Amino acid sequence: MHLREKKIYGPVLVNGQWQNRHSHEIYNLYKDMEITRNVRLRGLQWMGHALRVKVERVPKKALEEYIEGRRPVGRPRGRWLDAVDRDARGC
Repeated sequence: MHLREKKIYGPVLVNGQWQNRHSHEIYNLYKDMEITRNVRLRGLQWMGHALRVKVERVPKKALEEYIEGRRPVGRPRGRWLDAVDRDARGC
């Protein structure tokens, strides 16, 4: 199995045995853009939208708002903005 391969749909009955489908199988079935690439592209498109809207609109507020408080001890959770930044650098 490829390192980035994810189980995304299933189960399906294959030769009398139930199996999960993986992203490359869905891609081969529908001959469309890889699902993970499509999700990343949509995130970048939404980010562009959120940056263009007026300051008083909810997407802009959600993007720029700082949430106060403390997080639990341990590894911090990934933020959506960090993932979009990583995807933008990958393009």
